[in-house]
Amino acid sequence: MKHCINKSEQSSNRVLKAGIGYTIGNYLLKGLSFFTIPLFTRLLTTQDYGKYSVFLSYEDIVFVLIGFAIHSSYKNARYKYGLCSEGTKKGKDYYAYVSATICLILCSAACWLLAVNLFSKPLENLLQVDQICLNLLVLYAFGSAIMTCYNTDAGLDYKYQKFIKISGINAVLNILLSLILILLIFPKNGYIGRVLGSTTAVVIVAISIVVEFFHRSKPSRDSALLKWGIKYSAPIIPHGLSQIVLNQFDRIMIMKMETEAKAGIYSFAYNIYALVQVTAGSLDNVWGPWFYQKRKDDEINAIKKYSGYYAFFMMLFSSAIIFISPELIKLLGNKSYWDAIYCVIPIVAGGYFSFLYTIPSSVEYYHGKTQYIASGTALAAVMNIGMNYIFIRRYGYIAAAYTTLATYFLYFLFHYLIAIKIEGKNLFSNNVMVGCTLGILVAVALGNVLINYVGIRILLVLLLIAIALIYEEKEIGIIKHREEVKKNEQ
Repeated sequence: MKHCINKSEQSSNRVLKAGIGYTIGNYLLKGLSFFTIPLFTRLLTTQDYGKYSVFLSYEDIVFVLIGFAIHSSYKNARYKYGLCSEGTKKGKDYYAYVSATICLILCSAACWLLAVNLFSKPLENLLQVDQICLNLLVLYAFGSAIMTCYNTDAGLDYKYQKFIKISGINAVLNILLSLILILLIFPKNGYIGRVLGSTTAVVIVAISIVVEFFHRSKPSRDSALLKWGIKYSAPIIPHGLSQIVLNQFDRIMIMKMETEAKAGIYSFAYNIYALVQVTAGSLDNVWGPWFYQKRKDDEINAIKKYSGYYAFFMMLFSSAIIFISPELIKLLGNKSYWDAIYCVIPIVAGGYFSFLYTIPSSVEYYHGKTQYIASGTALAAVMNIGMNYIFIRRYGYIAAAYTTLATYFLYFLFHYLIAIKIEGKNLFSNNVMVGCTLGILVAVALGNVLINYVGIRILLVLLLIAIALIYEEKEIGIIKHREEVKKNEQ
């Protein structure tokens, strides 16, 4: 019995350690970007910043198409195929499957490079980018797809150190190469320097990852493995594209309907949203594998309990970001970007609902019901385009921030209802989800009302921190547990 408890505690500690490791590592990486934001906003005009942001929006679209969203199959493939050490025949195991998916992405990227050069003229007119940037777009998307596969693979075994290492190299190279190119080669066309620096960095990292995967295992020759992966991931492609509409299409619409400068200001607000996105993404690397294991073991009470903690603490964190977001905007950008203050509050709140979606979507991924994932996200995306078209024309680009909040809420709600339908029951707490929804909306209202009252907003942040610490020690007791472990060791 004691052995089982120790084993359970070790597993919990491993998950907790990985969650903290991913979060701290991501913040260190994001810190590199944050320190350079004031530099890039001074080296790039709002027009150049807008063009670079729109380039990244296009890249997100091409990333989904090149990568087939094949990384989404890794969690299920790990349980389906197993490892050679677990008795699986070599060449039919999970590692061989991963290498086969990398071959798929390499072939896909080659086809896309051929296509953008054969049809460069119509694509240039449609996207308003030149042929060189079209090629860079494909290469950047290829590198992103390979890095996403690597990070998903590392997350299955909670190997956050590998994630931090590879992401850190990419971040440092991205910044250094971009600065060198902007300052020394493209001083009058900073947009090109930024794009070329970012693309070169991610391609270098991607090549090293491909070599590592192929060294670990040769690609499987069993076509059935890859056919299963494509069948599993194919419905995720429209889901991924719909997510991009939710995440990025508003910037493209602002550029088309208003100006590149306003697209740049609006995009700048997403640097604050990234604090929520990075935290949620870090924790999801742990939540996903943890949920799979608990659902496999039918530990429903544990899922309901910890998903509630997860949602509540992220609500407190997102609310705190809302209250300090105006000061962060002023700190990171010069006065030409300060109008982003009026966009950032609803954008951060939308980011919370984007995070909240990952809780019920785990049910859809676990059961392989990827067609439901695509339909729910596509519906929210269509509504986002429609609302943007109506409200940007009527109220200007700031309206896009509020349509983003509305559609992300619907996005979460659709997937929450779909998860209940798939399971035939609710694995999560309705009371917690409703409470967290009301909590973040109250934060949005207070953030707007108190936008000119810095002192009151700082007090609210301190209050949220106090609530988080008190609740954590009462319900979970991480600090108390660590102190008890230290006493027992002594």
